[in-house]
Amino acid sequence: MYKKQFTHKEFIANMRAVAIDGINNAHQGHIGMALGASELFYSMVGEVLKFSPKHPRWFNRDRFVLSAGHGSMGLYSLYHLMGLLTLDDIKAHKLYDSKTPSHPEIEKLHYIDASTGPLGQGVAMGVGMAYSNKYLSNQFNQKDFKIIDHNVFVLCGDGDLQEGVALESLAFAGTNKLSSLIVVHDYNNMQIDTSATEVNNVDFEKYFESIKFNTIILKNNKPENIIEALKKAQKSTRPTYIQVRTTIAFGTKVADTPKGHNGILSEKDTIEYKENLGLSHTNVFEYDPKAYDFGAKLLKSKANLYARWEKKLAQYKEKYPQLAVKLEKILNKEKSFDFSGFKFQKTNVATRDYVDEIMKFMDTHHQNFVGGSADLRGATKVGFDSDKNIKYGIREFAMSAINNGINLHSGLTTFGATFLVFADYAKAALRLGSIMELPNITVFSHDSYQVGGDGPTHQPVEQVTALRSIPNYLVFRPADENEMLNSFKYALALKNTPSAIISTRQPLKSFNLQKDDFKAAYYVHHARNAQVNLLASGSEVELVDKVAQKLAKDGIKANVISVPSLQLLLKDEKLIENLSLDKLPNFAVEATNDPLWFKLAKYNKFDAHLAHDFGHSAPGDFVYELNGFTKENILAKVKSFLSK
Repeated sequence: MYKKQFTHKEFIANMRAVAIDGINNAHQGHIGMALGASELFYSMVGEVLKFSPKHPRWFNRDRFVLSAGHGSMGLYSLYHLMGLLTLDDIKAHKLYDSKTPSHPEIEKLHYIDASTGPLGQGVAMGVGMAYSNKYLSNQFNQKDFKIIDHNVFVLCGDGDLQEGVALESLAFAGTNKLSSLIVVHDYNNMQIDTSATEVNNVDFEKYFESIKFNTIILKNNKPENIIEALKKAQKSTRPTYIQVRTTIAFGTKVADTPKGHNGILSEKDTIEYKENLGLSHTNVFEYDPKAYDFGAKLLKSKANLYARWEKKLAQYKEKYPQLAVKLEKILNKEKSFDFSGFKFQKTNVATRDYVDEIMKFMDTHHQNFVGGSADLRGATKVGFDSDKNIKYGIREFAMSAINNGINLHSGLTTFGATFLVFADYAKAALRLGSIMELPNITVFSHDSYQVGGDGPTHQPVEQVTALRSIPNYLVFRPADENEMLNSFKYALALKNTPSAIISTRQPLKSFNLQKDDFKAAYYVHHARNAQVNLLASGSEVELVDKVAQKLAKDGIKANVISVPSLQLLLKDEKLIENLSLDKLPNFAVEATNDPLWFKLAKYNKFDAHLAHDFGHSAPGDFVYELNGFTKENILAKVKSFLSK
């Protein structure tokens, strides 16, 4: 008897059944993409994507970024039928600590290459991965030996391509000819409130051609056509955009309408839906055994890819041993930044000038890092003369998201830089980097009212506050060159925490007391029989030191404590005790509006003078004084504080 062959169409129907069961079981979810883009998930991940089931973090695997993270169940359903997720994992969709969270998370499942959900950022991270891929390929591939030869696939939706961060990063990708990047657009033309064309009537073919992409437009979503397009894209010398016409919430009563974006189906509608797909198994969480066999064959086709590359790597080590050693350090994410031969050439200058000296030393003495500024190298002093330098353009959000992608792709350390007041442009990517525990470093210069003549739009008062409020994100605000160097050393040693280093445009006095290891806080002046602690960071350390000197003349002895990292100080009970913060009244001064300082109030009497309003278009010293950052005002406040 003739035995009918199980087809990819039947397999995709089973994927849709798994997806709707998982979403229904969670009592909420996004059915639209999970059901509408099944052919895309199958073609991209099941058929084309190069990865290793047993070695999911294999470096030379293809990367897959689901930028439209709300479509996660479309991916999870495929992984389940391929044997990478259990049925219990599908049932645990959206539950605490499951492998199948609402939006993909890298720490939950090894087969996820980026945590996504905030639309547009997945596109930008994919661009970062492709940049890292190109950079490392240029470093290690030889004419006769391509040891790095993978692609970065990004699956995005209509919403992604309305977000500025995606458009910023795509322009960057075209400019930098990131040929390993393949962006697939799930073009269903529907979103939560409207059709996409009602709010974004863009000719994407012309748009992507204008930013130097290879473009492929598919009028249907047949897997054979998608696979052919993907294979064609892999041969392109430019990044590729593939548009695939799909139907949101395919096959349901809300298909091709805004209501199809999210929701669940009733039990009756679910059974009817499965029947309409041609499935004989309509019970919840029951699927055709042939679908599992089909998925197992997809997985088996990828089983030997890692072993082949390992054999190739062994040959590479024999032929290019020195390059192989450098490559393995990157693959193993080994970090080694030695500053033993470093010495500052300047003193008593703006702390951004110390950043300049550190960057120049790193450029000539260290490897395994890349970065630059958002078109502000001359102002922030962050950039390199070598190929380590990245020209992000005026794209702060994309810069930070691209750096997240570079971190996800490889063991390269990344730097970004802009003015502190523009941290808002980057913050969403900094937050996502903190969630993913990516140790990116961002230098923010021009840190206070002292920016002066550029006015309130450029004088940050709330930005340090906002940055410190991000969980798993460290802020350093150094007061002189040694604090700056030690802040860099500390940040470079971090493995799971991103950080910001804040620098000034105006010159600051050099105390040079933090000679060796980094300290979150330390005495700049330790008075015998002190009556009060004066604390400050960055620009204000010199100010409180002058206040302490005047207090001494008035018979009041004060300790002066520099606090390069308020967050680390607050976590260190021993340091708080050693600095007598629990024994003496404490008064803090900082040109930010950060209430975090008031956490010191639980140890002893506390008050602070902080920034309280926007600045003005006027010389920096004038604005500084206008907001009370003068020796006379702080002196009066401290005396009043002690008298209460």
